[in-house]
Amino acid sequence: MSDYFVIKKFDECLPRIWDDFCLNSKDAWLWHTSHSIVAKTFWENHFNYSFFVIDESNKNKIVAIFPIFLIRRRKIVDYSSFDSLGGPAFCNSLNGKKFYKLIKFINKYLIYLLKSHNVNQLEILKSTLADSIINQSKIIPNPLGLFISNDLSSFTWIKNLKKESNKKIFRSFDYNTRNLIQKSEKTLKFSEVKKKEISKTLDIFYLLHLEMAQRKKIKPKKKAYFEYIFFKFPEKKRKIFVVRNQSKIISISIFGIFKNNAIYWINASSNNALKIGGNHFLMWESLKYFKKMRFQFFEFGEGFFENNTNHELLNLNHFKKSFGGEKYPLFRGKKTISIFKDMSISFLRFIFKKI
Repeated sequence: MSDYFVIKKFDECLPRIWDDFCLNSKDAWLWHTSHSIVAKTFWENHFNYSFFVIDESNKNKIVAIFPIFLIRRRKIVDYSSFDSLGGPAFCNSLNGKKFYKLIKFINKYLIYLLKSHNVNQLEILKSTLADSIINQSKIIPNPLGLFISNDLSSFTWIKNLKKESNKKIFRSFDYNTRNLIQKSEKTLKFSEVKKKEISKTLDIFYLLHLEMAQRKKIKPKKKAYFEYIFFKFPEKKRKIFVVRNQSKIISISIFGIFKNNAIYWINASSNNALKIGGNHFLMWESLKYFKKMRFQFFEFGEGFFENNTNHELLNLNHFKKSFGGEKYPLFRGKKTISIFKDMSISFLRFIFKKI
């Protein structure tokens, strides 16, 4: 496929070397790191095909990494796909000629992966907090453009913590959110989870997660996934905060951390937390914490367009939007082998959902 580029599997790279590349690449963020990739192996029907590329003409230097998973979905219709949270991350020092050869090389390998597993599409999402995106001073085209057939970009909300005071941040929240927080401040208590509390907090978190999954009518994640995040994920790459009401934990949130930026990652909360503003209070206290620690950007997570029919997603939309973040593009897209097959699978899935 190439005179000097060689594909290597994720397991062929020491985690330390993989993560050093992530630290240095302007395209990489938390989802590219070895711990994020290992954590995702605990998701049901997710199989790790992440890889890296070395340049044999330059002392076997790593020139790119690509987190990618095969998701097996076989029901009445087989709609298995590949998924990449993060997309390609490149070495910063590549010259233009070698860079485009590398893109061509990776694209050929991606087509090979799809065809060899009889899968029709690959979905890719690029983190907005990657240096190559968040530090841009002007609007840029989708950086995944050379890898995808369809642009499926959405949006997210970002708060620049260094730019604004706590007072200004609070004033940017919508009226209902400010009101909820001011009321909840009188009764609720916020704290970071300490090492000695990790095991007990995990048990509470998972019970809340199961409760929330039942409430939303979605399939819960395996406990092993959260065990990995609580016990194996480096503390410097995640923060776990809780909110208590009269000593009882009613809301727990996990935030991802990388390169002095943070993202709202996972939350589990009780019905009571929703009623009395526990999640809003937790978010506000977390923002103050990250500002105090001199973090720069905070991401609230993906937004969904108003024509979305999923009421749970739209409610989550309103929650994220209520904190007054600035709207940023969230670049995503998909690579498709056969457009006709893609349309046929989508049609069949729609029909069987109606039956």
